[in-house]
Amino acid sequence: MDYGKIVMSTITDKPKKKRKPSSEWNRRTNAVPLTERGAFQLPEAADYLSRSITVVRRLIKKGLIRRLPGFRDIVITKAECDRFLREQEDIAQLVA
Repeated sequence: MDYGKIVMSTITDKPKKKRKPSSEWNRRTNAVPLTERGAFQLPEAADYLSRSITVVRRLIKKGLIRRLPGFRDIVITKAECDRFLREQEDIAQLVA
């Protein structure tokens, strides 16, 4: 696969580089497993809770999950995620 090919743009007729597929982008990965971390950024928290990022944002907005203040990115502690999961289990047991 040659990603250095030049493709002509239809709007300006200037040469334009072809982008790599997103699966081949160089992304930073954290080698520490989710279960051993003390805090998560939003996508990691969503993975840990088995929910989508949008759902976790809604839970934060409703006040069901608390984020750490003072960070540019949304950071949620593992303890907060575990507390939320425990509360959901307790609610499920009361309903059943």
